[in-house]
Amino acid sequence: MNTAQRHSLDVLLAEDDAISALYLTDALTALGCRVQHHANGAAALAAAHAQRFDLLLLDQQLPECSGMQILAALQADHAAASHGSPMIATCAGLDPAQHARLLAAGFDDALTKPLGLERLRAALAAVHTEGVRLDEAQGLAASGCVATLTALRGLLLAELADCAAQFDTQLEHHPQALRARLHRLRASCGFCGATQLQQAAAALHDALGAAHLDDAPVSRFRTLLAATRLSLRRAGARAPDLPATTPSAACRPIVR
Repeated sequence: MNTAQRHSLDVLLAEDDAISALYLTDALTALGCRVQHHANGAAALAAAHAQRFDLLLLDQQLPECSGMQILAALQADHAAASHGSPMIATCAGLDPAQHARLLAAGFDDALTKPLGLERLRAALAAVHTEGVRLDEAQGLAASGCVATLTALRGLLLAELADCAAQFDTQLEHHPQALRARLHRLRASCGFCGATQLQQAAAALHDALGAAHLDDAPVSRFRTLLAATRLSLRRAGARAPDLPATTPSAACRPIVR
């Protein structure tokens, strides 16, 4: 595996399929991560409660406790060591609607298995940046006040979740529709002070109009898309009508 870009991250991998677990452990290790693997959802939740991980990679079909239930339990349990850590969902056969629901629930990204090394690398790069800096001065100047900026950032968070869910399909099958979306996104980012994503959207917009599409603007946009979502959430942005997630009885927060 190409290890040119390495990430020093402590990763919790919750995956019950032996083949997927072996591949992801190997790929994450090749990318410089330290991996702790659990094949059982309850064991993964206990580990996340006891230890701070830089990233949780959670399968959605785990025995005893699903990835969604682990997410909900950690969101509700402020005493958990990994409360607030970035979490990425993994699932076989993930369609755009499922992808959008996972992002709306609070996952920082959602990956369809099987996935290539470059897709995993981009997801890690977004986490490794610990988000991106939002330009507060630009956002306030464009929006007019803190309350409006907060509301606009919530709308942008929802838009980025939808964009992430549909990005690969639009890139492959509907590039002109993606160009139109990127054009609109540039303005939205400007109102919210998301300058790095604004620039990446502009670069990808122009690249999609060229005869040959280079991988660099695609990779940069994908990385900044996830990183900006992380920064918006850490800044307190909340997408409108975000559905509540409630841990099941088997996965309630651990009480000391």
